[in-house]
Amino acid sequence: MTNPVRAVFLDVGETLMRPNPSWEHVYAGVFTDWGVPVEMAELQVALHAVYQSGGYGFDGSVEPSPEQSHRRLVEMDKWAFDQIGLDPMPDGFFEDLAARFQDPATWQVFADVRPAMEGLRSRGLILGVVSNWAWQLPELLDGLGLGPMLDFVAASARIGYDKPHPGIFQWALDRAGVPSETVVHVGDHLDADVAGARGVGIDAVLVDRRGRYDPPPDGVPVVTSLEGLLPLIDARLA
Repeated sequence: MTNPVRAVFLDVGETLMRPNPSWEHVYAGVFTDWGVPVEMAELQVALHAVYQSGGYGFDGSVEPSPEQSHRRLVEMDKWAFDQIGLDPMPDGFFEDLAARFQDPATWQVFADVRPAMEGLRSRGLILGVVSNWAWQLPELLDGLGLGPMLDFVAASARIGYDKPHPGIFQWALDRAGVPSETVVHVGDHLDADVAGARGVGIDAVLVDRRGRYDPPPDGVPVVTSLEGLLPLIDARLA
C-alpha cells in the first residue's frame, strides 16, 4: 500500500521561477553594463553546458560558506566565458552579476506557484525547498514572498551537497522529520531531482514546463505546471 504523503520538497529554478526573460539575458545585461559585447546564442550554449545538471559543484568536499559559494560560481562562469572566447572579467563584474541574481526583480515566479503552494499548505503538508543554489537563496525567496509559505530551505551552498547527492535530501528529511516514503520531491531535472530523490527512497515528480522531455520518461510522473501536482498529491493523501 502506498504511504500517504506528509511532505513535499520543491526545486527552485524552472520549477518555482526563472530569470526574466532568461538566464542568458541577465548575463548579457551585466556584460552590457561593463561595455562588453556578447553573442546571445553562444552565451546560452556555454551557460547550458556548465549548468546543465543544475549543480553548483558542492559535493561535501568543501565547507559551506558564502565565500565558497561565490567562488564556485565565479569558477563555473569563467569556464563558460572561456568557451566562447571572452576575455577574463574583473572581480567587480562577478560581484555585479551576483547582485543581479540576488535581486527579486530579476525573477519571474510562475503564475501557478503561489496557488499550488497555498494548496499544499492547506492540506497540512510540510513544505520545503531542496535546490542546487547559491548561499542567498533563503533571502531571495523571502524577497519574492515565497519564504513564509516554506518550513525550510535547503540550498546546496549552505548544506555542502549538490543534488543528486543523498546528503542534501537527507538534510531535508531530517528537517522535515518524516520518513522518506511519505515525501514527494518535485523538480525539472531527471538526474538531480528524480534520480537524486529516488536514491533516498523519496518519490519524484518531474516538472516539464518547456516540453524538454518528449516522449516523457517511463515510470516518472510528469506535470507541465504545479497546477497538475495537486491531483497527484491528493491521490496520496490518507
